[in-house]
Amino acid sequence: MKKLSESFSKNNINFIKIIKIAAGSSIAILIADLLGLSYSASAGIITLLSIQDTKRETLVVAGKRLLAFLSAIIIAYVLFQSFGYYTITFGAFLLVFVTGSYLFRIPDGIAMCSVLVTHFLIEKNMEAAFIGNEIMIMLIGTLTGVLLNLYMPGNTRMVKADMHLIEEDIRTILGEMSALISRERMPLVNESICKDAHILDKELDSLDIHLKAAMSRAYENMNNTLLSDTRYYLQYVTMRRNQYDILSHIKEQLCLLTAVPRQAAPISLFLKNIVEQFHEYNNAEGLLAELEQIKSGFRAEPNPVTREEFENRAVLYLILYDLETFLNIKRNFVNNISLNQIETFWKDNI
Repeated sequence: MKKLSESFSKNNINFIKIIKIAAGSSIAILIADLLGLSYSASAGIITLLSIQDTKRETLVVAGKRLLAFLSAIIIAYVLFQSFGYYTITFGAFLLVFVTGSYLFRIPDGIAMCSVLVTHFLIEKNMEAAFIGNEIMIMLIGTLTGVLLNLYMPGNTRMVKADMHLIEEDIRTILGEMSALISRERMPLVNESICKDAHILDKELDSLDIHLKAAMSRAYENMNNTLLSDTRYYLQYVTMRRNQYDILSHIKEQLCLLTAVPRQAAPISLFLKNIVEQFHEYNNAEGLLAELEQIKSGFRAEPNPVTREEFENRAVLYLILYDLETFLNIKRNFVNNISLNQIETFWKDNI
């Protein structure tokens, strides 16, 4: 059983969804049979098609399919009553219905509605009682799918675990950058720093993987939560993704250093301070003020004497401005979240 569970997880198979499809389709057919409806098996197929990956998606698709079904009945009634119950008439129905479905962006119902319309063709009947039969088949299948999908196991705990991994990755990267930028001048420093900077690739790749996983789970969490606002997690991961881009750029800047001038020391210390204060609830205001002091110190420094010194100090300036952008991304995130989000998601931590 454990190996089976691991196999499902490895292949990204939603076992709960499979159970819902099997049980829901059977239930829908049984209900249709109990009501004495013709083509009761179609209710099970509609249930199968109605069960989506998230609550929100299930409701949206159900709404579109109901709208498509009403359109299909009207088009089929006009055509069958006008030209008779012939295969060529059904072809005309498909031509009009499929075209309209794509024009009005409701293609989700094409296959399902087309199958239901074939019942009219087979029975050569579009009287009120038989139309009611098809409407009941549609409603039973759709409602069974919607009701089953009201239960979705929460993944908030997993999203928070992703957030923790992301923060650990960023701390590690900032710490490595601090160590790299504080090196003493040595022969062939360019080759050495660039080579050592590539150790950040592994950490950046890890961060990228965790960001993608968190983004996927944050979207899923948002679409499974209908009565509360969980966009905060999506906003958080987007903010960290933007910071990831800045960290990748700083890593490239490190490779441009041909030597490490003494002005690198305060930047190295500043990176350590970011690591110490790095967490979800820091608005970065204090760190930005500290960065301004470092920039003022740089401006008070004597002008570089050699071309090499000028180029290396220019790289340090670029890194400083990248760090400013990195911190501003966090400050903007904190400033743009609502008071309700702060009370909901930070209440136990501030």
